[in-house]
Formats: sequence, structure tokens, C-alpha cells
Amino acid sequence: MSKNGFKYSSRKIDVNKKITIIASKWNAELVEELLESGKAYLEELGFTNINIVHVPGAWELVHAAQKELADADGVIAYGVVIRGETTHYELISESTAQGLMQVSVSEKKPIGFGLIAAENLSQAKERTSASKLNKGKEIAQSLVEMLN
Repeated sequence: MSKNGFKYSSRKIDVNKKITIIASKWNAELVEELLESGKAYLEELGFTNINIVHVPGAWELVHAAQKELADADGVIAYGVVIRGETTHYELISESTAQGLMQVSVSEKKPIGFGLIAAENLSQAKERTSASKLNKGKEIAQSLVEMLN
């Protein structure tokens, strides 16, 4: 999605909603950039009830999202997986995507899907950098839209 990808709602944003950002520790440097740009955007809008939870890797995003949605209005799940020499990349990417969708549907609450699945480190850096594609902010924007 680009800044021209869709028109954001003109409805007033309820900044009193509680948002939890879940961040994977795997590829931490890249994930932290997603987290920081997403959090900065939320704070810029006026959100103050933002909780940060760190989990070991992308696989654990699903369990943490389900746990956190018991107390939050919405969740953002940030992680980065980079293709390697085995099928592990596909297993983690696909099962995490499916798991987060199932949690969102079952809990009837939005989850911002911030799992970057990249072919290589260069692609991952392009997507996570706040000065380039800035997917951290983009995912936060999508969650805010869904909270309205």
C-alpha cells in the first residue's frame, strides 16, 4: 500500500483506545524500526494508552496477540522474517499470517499485520526503514482505520 492506496476515514479518531504493539526479538534491529515508527505515529495522533510487548520470534506473535486482545482494543504485530536456505521462512510466514487472522476473527478485534516477509536483507531494510517505505507507520495507520 502506498500513501495513495486508500482514502483514510474522516471520522474522529478515538485516541482513548488501548493499543498493544507486539514486537519480535528476532531481527530486532529491523523490528525496532517498525515499532518506533508505528508508535511515533500513534503518539502523534494523541494515543497515550500504548503497551509494548516483546516476544522471541514471529511464531510467538500469534499467542501474544490472543493474550493481549483480552485487554486491548487492537494489536499491532511486528516481525521480520527473511528467506533462508530452508522452508522455515514459508512455515513461519504463512502460519503466523493465518494465526493472526484467526485470532482477529475469533476475538472480533483488529490486528495490524506487520510481519515483513522479505526475500533478503536489502528488501527487509527497505520496508522497515522510516525513511523509505515506512511499513511501521503504514501498519499503525491501518489499525487506527480499523479501530474507527
